[in-house]
Amino acid sequence: MDIQQQINVNPNTAEALVSVKAVFYQYFEEYVDHCCMRIDLEFGLQLGKNREKIDKENYKKLLEYLRSVRKDIKQDYLFKVSAAFDDSPRQVVNSLNRKFDFSKASLVNDDVVEEDYAVAMIIRNCEHLFHEELNSFNKRLAVLQGKHAIADWRNPISPEKLVRALVEIVKPLKLNTDCRIALYKTFEVNVFSHLGFIYRELIKQCEAGTIARMQELEPRVEQLPRMTQLYELGEIKEEAEPVVASTEQIGEEFRRLQNKLELWRSIHSSSAYDRIPATQNTCYEHFEIKNALQVLQQFDGESSLPDERKQQSLKWRVIKKLEELDFSDEVRSLAKGDEDTLDLVSLIFSEIEQDELLSSVLKSSILQLEIPLSAAILGRYSFFINSDNSIRQLLDEVFAAGLFLSVDDHDDRLMQVRIASIVNRMTKNRGFEFSGWTAEAGEFSTYLNKQKQRSQMVEENARQLMCNKEVQVSNKKAVAMVIENSIQDKELPAAIAVFLRDVWQDVLLAAYERKEEEPERWEKSVQAMDELIISVMPLTDDDEKKRRLNLLPGLIAELRKGLKQISYDKSAQSHFFKDLAVWHITLMNKKVATGYINKSRAVPVNRAEIIAEVVADNITEQVSNLAEESWVAFISESGRQWGKLAWKGVDNCMNAGGRAMHGAARWCVESRNMLFVGKNGEKILEIQMDELAEKLRHGQAAIVKMNEKTITERALSKLMNL
Repeated sequence: MDIQQQINVNPNTAEALVSVKAVFYQYFEEYVDHCCMRIDLEFGLQLGKNREKIDKENYKKLLEYLRSVRKDIKQDYLFKVSAAFDDSPRQVVNSLNRKFDFSKASLVNDDVVEEDYAVAMIIRNCEHLFHEELNSFNKRLAVLQGKHAIADWRNPISPEKLVRALVEIVKPLKLNTDCRIALYKTFEVNVFSHLGFIYRELIKQCEAGTIARMQELEPRVEQLPRMTQLYELGEIKEEAEPVVASTEQIGEEFRRLQNKLELWRSIHSSSAYDRIPATQNTCYEHFEIKNALQVLQQFDGESSLPDERKQQSLKWRVIKKLEELDFSDEVRSLAKGDEDTLDLVSLIFSEIEQDELLSSVLKSSILQLEIPLSAAILGRYSFFINSDNSIRQLLDEVFAAGLFLSVDDHDDRLMQVRIASIVNRMTKNRGFEFSGWTAEAGEFSTYLNKQKQRSQMVEENARQLMCNKEVQVSNKKAVAMVIENSIQDKELPAAIAVFLRDVWQDVLLAAYERKEEEPERWEKSVQAMDELIISVMPLTDDDEKKRRLNLLPGLIAELRKGLKQISYDKSAQSHFFKDLAVWHITLMNKKVATGYINKSRAVPVNRAEIIAEVVADNITEQVSNLAEESWVAFISESGRQWGKLAWKGVDNCMNAGGRAMHGAARWCVESRNMLFVGKNGEKILEIQMDELAEKLRHGQAAIVKMNEKTITERALSKLMNL
């Protein structure tokens, strides 16, 4: 079977590609157009340090040249991409059948290698970033073509094909290698970085059956993309018609929200949200309102009077600007749905403005999104009804990501920079269209998920370290109580008491930490301690003397074994056993031993070290009841630092003897430690509960009252709860 037979196209392939092409161009053409319209500015940014190699006059001529050819770049590139849908199989056959002429082979110069490397890196980055989306789309494309699977080269909109098509258009331009690479990177940032969003939209349409149904709407498909049809007719115009988003129908849920808004207006009358008096039946079109919003956005960016924004709600500023821009004698107003949309957006951003958990810098930045968001959701009432709406999710996520950020933390500063960059992009022309917001929403959601995973991992490590440390302290206290319980009310040589508290405690601690895995080791260590105590107690009769003699060999062996496990000093060990032998001989000779301590002089364990004494008041109760995941603001001379309670100590109880948990006497080791971490999961403070209570009393800390709802839910729930 020859190559042509192997890639024989299914009869359904052409129709499937036409419908995919129509949906693809709705998004792709807009990104290409936006990129080419700003090509001189974006090119300068991507040229970077290489710009220093060009003198000012030549750089000016370079930008003029780019502006002069941007229409050709756009038209030729879109035509090249369009051709891939029709000629992809044939082009592959031709490339496979092409024979290489070794007689014309030559060494490749460095500039070519550098350019090829830059192109390859763009392709690789796109394939890496959008690997899952691309694989998923390839599977659905195969189904549309009636196949089980397709090769990558059969996908006309794969990153490699789109980038290679651009290379073919850029190569003939009068640009050197550095400039061509800068142009590729310009398209990478402004066009190829959005491929993931386009693939996801194609996947959604495939899953919903929209693409399959579009095959039946041939006249409508032939109209998209308009630019491609103009190429074929030879009627290329300077600009393609913009893709206009359809307006949603007002549903019952939004009508209920409108009724709640009317009730809210009546309660708060008079206010900036009062309805605009309707003088005529005619209303402004959406494109007119968007135009007014864009002018307002530009004015806000240049205005040195921030208070002017606060004096009026957005809709009054919009209507005023519409009247200024309208040169007809006709008096018009906002449609009810549009007026309500602007008021609802203003209420949401008013909620943001009143929030005390955002820094003033971030708050000012996020408030700039009010105008572009209003433009993007005109006629899209699902924003207020559906919590899964992509634009709504982006606003909620940006707000939540800005909470509890500390200016002193590197990761928190990076998050602030990321939010600022989103605001910067959204306040430009990109943010006034629905597609710009949806693309940004997908990118930011992916970024945010990675940040959350990292912070959760860092927080878990900090929590684990704290737990390990707390376990060690708790174990040490538990072992100390076992020792004190064993020697309580007993007359022992002072040296034996010191040995048990200072030396054998380490043996018991090592065994206690392995008690679950090696229970016999713990039992033998405790038994050795009890037998040592018995061995130095006064004898009562001859039978006791015989039992004591039988006890000693095993005791000495167990003591030596335990001391070896903790690598106890051999010289000190030898000295201890010599003294122990003297005590035992003295007892066996029934002589009165010297060096005993009286039971009244025994030093009991300090219970104050185990259970801290606190002042019982309302603040103490608040600290004790503070739940994990709660936030606290720590205030110092350097500023405010946010801390999330990641871990708090719990009581650890055991029986007095430490052997069986059903014993009558029980001792409790109460841990009062608390661990606070930052937004990035890293430890910022380890503090005792009573210390935190003192900080709260003196105004050096404050417990944050959190609203678990998203910012849009908070604002809209004030209406729905009326």
